[in-house]
Amino acid sequence: MADGFSIAALGMINDMERMNGISQNLTNALTPGYKRSIPFNTVLSGINATSATPGLGAPAPVASAPVAAMVLDMKQGTLRATGNPLDLAIENSGFFEVQRDGQTYYTRQGNFVIDASARLATQTGDVVSGLSGDLKLTGSQPTIDRKGQILENGKVVGQIKLVQFDDPALLQAVGEGKYLQGGASLKSDDKIAVRQGHLEASNVNTAAEMVRMIETMRHFETGQKIIQMYDAMNEGVISKLGQF
Repeated sequence: MADGFSIAALGMINDMERMNGISQNLTNALTPGYKRSIPFNTVLSGINATSATPGLGAPAPVASAPVAAMVLDMKQGTLRATGNPLDLAIENSGFFEVQRDGQTYYTRQGNFVIDASARLATQTGDVVSGLSGDLKLTGSQPTIDRKGQILENGKVVGQIKLVQFDDPALLQAVGEGKYLQGGASLKSDDKIAVRQGHLEASNVNTAAEMVRMIETMRHFETGQKIIQMYDAMNEGVISKLGQF
């Protein structure tokens, strides 16, 4: 059986993991297209196995304990109008595909710019993928329809590549609002729609995150007190044993 000291320590480790997720959420509350991290309890690998001490008979079951992991909440954020022709928001599910140094990433941050090579790019310099390669523009006032087609002077000059996944929560977050494919599977869907002159807000509820932070801190403090209690008990036992 797992002792109270170990359970309290594991609980504190879980609280630290939750606090990291909460801090990241609050930091990115105003980041366009950001998807919040939420805690998900799983069981520590191997902790349900049985244990045995040689010569002491049958193995004894080891108690299981939940371990906190963070998963992505892909619920869409509110779309807000900006009036900037290079600001794009995706309605419902879907992602923009972007490239950097030969690596493919996915993002819902649509606050794009024109880079030094006249390509449509993200604020951090990733090049936005088109269906036929890079998207080169001659100005910053294009017309972009709901399918992602880009028109300049009434002519189509390219189309933004939009992708969708069966389970976007399996994407691997790498920072800057970008994701690697991870364990998610691509799927084809022609229902993805782009809204020009809009940005998607993050789906972080600041008030709810602050409540979670307070609850997590209190739980962590409780774990500290339990460990301190066990430490005092052990010290008392050792002191008693020293008297014999």
